[in-house]
Amino acid sequence: MNRYLIAGIITTVLWNTLLCKGRTQPPPCISQRLPEVSNSVNSFRQSDVIVIGKVPNRPYVVVVPGQSEQLLNVVRHYVTDAFLAQHRLGAYVYAGGSANRHEAECLSSVLRSHGLDARVVYFH
Repeated sequence: MNRYLIAGIITTVLWNTLLCKGRTQPPPCISQRLPEVSNSVNSFRQSDVIVIGKVPNRPYVVVVPGQSEQLLNVVRHYVTDAFLAQHRLGAYVYAGGSANRHEAECLSSVLRSHGLDARVVYFH
């Protein structure tokens, strides 16, 4: 009986250790030079103009539900040009937009790995 108890405890400790280690590592789609994902996700240069905000042709958007300045500052630690936005369903932090879902999911995974409730939504 004690043998099974000891095996169960060791298995539990090892499993929790492996889970914690896996959650702290960035996903393979992001380079290993984190914590900052990017200095500029939500702006781009078009001719002589710099466009800031919701970038056209990037319908996959990474959002973090909420509207507090504290939440915005936490997201800005990883995406420096994140901003607060409003939708008919509620307020959110616009973390970044992408032309393809894989890139948006990658950014969402990075933010989730740091404890944020990041989600990918499709705005058309």
